Amino acid sequence: MADNARIAEPPDERGVGGGGSARLDDASPGRIIAVAAIIILFAEAMVLQYAMVLPAVQKIGGTWPEVGSNLSWMVIIVGVVAGATLPIVSKLADLHGKRRVLLLCSSTFLAGSLLCAVTDSWTLFLVGRALQSTAGAMIAIGVGLVRDLLPRRHIPVAIGALAAGFGLSGVVSPFVGGALTDHYSWRALFWFLVVYSVVITILMVLFVPESNVRVREKLDWQGALLVGAGVALALVYLSNGQAWGWGRPSAWGYLAAGLALLVAFAVWEAKSPSPMMDPRLLRSAKVSLVLGAYFFGNMVIGGVGYAVPYMAQTDAAAIKDQVLQGAAAAAGQPVEVMQQAITFEGDLGYAFGFGLLAFAVHITIGMSATSMTAGPLAGAWGRTRGLRSPLIAGMSVMTAACAMLALWHGSWFTVLLVYAVYGLGFGAFYSASNNLIVEAVPESQSSIGAGMLNVAGNFGAAVGTAMITAILSAHPLQMVSPSPTGQGTATTDIPQVYTDTGWTLSLWALGIAGLIGIVVTVLLKSGRAPATGGEAPDAAVGSRELDATPA
Repeated sequence: MADNARIAEPPDERGVGGGGSARLDDASPGRIIAVAAIIILFAEAMVLQYAMVLPAVQKIGGTWPEVGSNLSWMVIIVGVVAGATLPIVSKLADLHGKRRVLLLCSSTFLAGSLLCAVTDSWTLFLVGRALQSTAGAMIAIGVGLVRDLLPRRHIPVAIGALAAGFGLSGVVSPFVGGALTDHYSWRALFWFLVVYSVVITILMVLFVPESNVRVREKLDWQGALLVGAGVALALVYLSNGQAWGWGRPSAWGYLAAGLALLVAFAVWEAKSPSPMMDPRLLRSAKVSLVLGAYFFGNMVIGGVGYAVPYMAQTDAAAIKDQVLQGAAAAAGQPVEVMQQAITFEGDLGYAFGFGLLAFAVHITIGMSATSMTAGPLAGAWGRTRGLRSPLIAGMSVMTAACAMLALWHGSWFTVLLVYAVYGLGFGAFYSASNNLIVEAVPESQSSIGAGMLNVAGNFGAAVGTAMITAILSAHPLQMVSPSPTGQGTATTDIPQVYTDTGWTLSLWALGIAGLIGIVVTVLLKSGRAPATGGEAPDAAVGSRELDATPA
């Protein structure tokens, strides 16, 4: 069939290890493990910077007090730029070499980390954060590189380990980040990321060969600009809608423009001679249903990842004391007097008052340990029984964990146990979904296929977080105090502090998103046969004729 995917190995192509292919079929187990581990370390860079930098936002804000609420852009810009560039960078990896583009990503990540560490300019700091965001494509490219290099029998387990990571963000980063911030300053976090990126770059250069799989075509710049701009505009709305007001034309105009560009992208891709990804692949059930499952799964993951740390790190006593002191200062009265006059409406029984390190020790460590274990195990499960089952299991466990958290979140030990159960689903879900994409797309579209998966995940996480913030905004903790007029009482919302009811409803809403995700996973017909490591993607899906060209 002329239009079926056909990968032709170039007869003279030689990998670093010699021979006609870069695949490490004859390599020692030690080298295979080393190559996989280095790629996984690359994939963890983006998650690691999130885990280290997010807790330090307030300390970083102290350097630029004049930016006020715009401080949130140091987080928003990473998600927006990463989402916009992810499909483009992933496609470049399929065109020009996955190792080569990974090294380019690490170079821009290094430059961004260095700029953030040394600059005294808020504008340049945001430029540095944008440069760091190029690491957003590392997971997608890493999936493709694992598929191209490792022996087929090891690919499902390796991708499972890549998807779940080594736990650097969940276990290591709170300890390292807390120590660096407490003993030095927030700039030490970025110096750590500089060192990290230098080390993994050297390891990649020394030990990881380049893939010899290529697509012989030019980058579709029109399609790249359409999808990049569309994703960016939509993510700007989802990230800022709560602060701007979801219904304001000046806010939802971003979403409307983004969706219009994404529709234009779909129309363009159907006609383009060199589309970013073959539209027939995107329309096929074995790709589209996995993308749909990934969207809903990441609604749960993004929402839970926002909810649990926020709840556990809320300090009820400190918040009420701060409110009382502020009210006393405003009224010119002693705090003891205001304690008699002021009451609070709303339960904060979920608030444990943990700091970052305490949260890691008491809660995060359980989830990190189980997810690291579940990822490779789900890959091994898929290799013997098919990937559909671990995908359904992972989504089901995450959904059940949302229900359990909604019912029982008043004790840190209970949350630890539920979060550990959630980690099992998290690892299995990420492992199975990334492996399913590998099974579904031709080898020469591995990175862009994983890139589209991650775009769907970014949207899902943004929607899940936006949904939670919308629910929480309707359930703020309130202060009831004597009215300034001297008659009756006045009720005042306390900013960014939410009641137990708000969090409970949010967790139930995430559970509903998980139930929809379960339905999508059950509809999936592929993934019933043992995983092959992408050896034989379904020819019936169809694609353009693809070639592998020398690196």
